Amino acid sequence: MNFKRVPRVLDPQELMDYAFSRASREARRYSPKERRGLRRVKKREERRIVVAGSSVRRYLNRILARLPELGRLTPFYRELIDTIVGLEKLERSLRTLRWLTGKVERLEAEYARRVRTAGSEDEVHRLRREFYGRLASLLRKIEPELLFLRSARERLKNLPTVEDTFTVVIAGAPNVGKSSLLRCLTGAEPRVESYPFTTRQLLLGHLEHGHRRIQVVDTPGLLDRSFEEMRPEERQCILALRHLAGLVLFLFDITEACGYPLEEQLRIYRGVVENFSVEVVPVISKADLIDGRLLEKLRKEEPFSRALVCSAKTGQGVDGIIKKIISSHDEQIGLNTNS
Repeated sequence: MNFKRVPRVLDPQELMDYAFSRASREARRYSPKERRGLRRVKKREERRIVVAGSSVRRYLNRILARLPELGRLTPFYRELIDTIVGLEKLERSLRTLRWLTGKVERLEAEYARRVRTAGSEDEVHRLRREFYGRLASLLRKIEPELLFLRSARERLKNLPTVEDTFTVVIAGAPNVGKSSLLRCLTGAEPRVESYPFTTRQLLLGHLEHGHRRIQVVDTPGLLDRSFEEMRPEERQCILALRHLAGLVLFLFDITEACGYPLEEQLRIYRGVVENFSVEVVPVISKADLIDGRLLEKLRKEEPFSRALVCSAKTGQGVDGIIKKIISSHDEQIGLNTNS
């Protein structure tokens, strides 16, 4: 999934300028054996028609070839694209480009044939101008699609490169220690990917354990309010992540140093439980800062009675989290191994 490979989409005037200037250059370089007369004019003007038409077709085909095949996208990417630009509108625009390439090819063949059978130089020049006019008219006709594709490319070129594999999603309010835990789990600085739903970012990393390579995703900024208060695009982002998550680790900062009261964190947690059809594991973070009496008190309440406890700073409890991840991974893919 890489929309950066798609060339910049030209508007109709830019594409006409490109095709016609290229045709003129090619015609000037083209030197048929005939030095004068009707045959020489025919070959020159036919060359201009063929080069102009093929330049448009090749450019549009390059866009189509470098776009991912929408029908083969994973549900995650289909929902992402649908939310960002509209999947149906994108598919319609691509159908229009395919239609245009076929139309230009037929038009190019028709006018090249007519030039070859023309009876005078005036007729040859008129046919070439007529072809240029019809080609320009076709491009102007699809201007809305070209402008839409230009905008879509800019908005989709920074989609995260997420693998279709078992994925652990780390969720929670901001500043509860999600990215720190991600670094502990993956053992390296995670790759940062921009995410089109928000000005913040996804963090991606991989947990290597034996022969396993497990994708871990941190979702900062996506769960900083209750589901009821989220904007539609934020809510759809969470639903899109549901297609990826094999396990959700929901982090709590019970010290409330993150700036979010525990009751608000609990409300976010319940929203995640309701909207993810996978196991959501409560994790109490920042164990090195926790008052033992507070932890003992919370242990009597749900969901803290079954929560894992960890500290990314000291490494406390991280092995237990890894053990839970491996167990969930092996169960879901049907492994029976202790490696």
